[in-house]
Amino acid sequence: MDVAAVLARGRAAAEERMRDECAFRRKTGTTTDRVTGKITPVYADGYAGRCRVKMPNPQGTSTEAGEAVVVMSAIEVHIPMSGTPVPQVGDECVITGSAGDPALIGAVFVVDRPHRQPDSTARRIGVKERSS
Repeated sequence: MDVAAVLARGRAAAEERMRDECAFRRKTGTTTDRVTGKITPVYADGYAGRCRVKMPNPQGTSTEAGEAVVVMSAIEVHIPMSGTPVPQVGDECVITGSAGDPALIGAVFVVDRPHRQPDSTARRIGVKERSS
């Protein structure tokens, strides 16, 4: 069995299922508007391109933050193995397009589990989305 050939076919098949678009970014600092005093984050761009948003376990976990109950949902964003740079913990993922769910566009996720596994068909980045 030619492992490299099987892996290449698996990666091609995984990419066929990536019908969404996303852009990862890393906060590098802030800038302050001298007139308004508004503080705006500054980001460095990371991987941008095809992705697949998947919720492996549709049940979220709830926690209390002050007086509000916040539900944290575990989600995976799959990107091609060739997608670089590899997203790291704390990076943000913005969904910029979605063929299957237009409501996803504009969603922002935060990476909590990066993925490194040489023989994978896709990078399965663990992210969290907060909703209250």
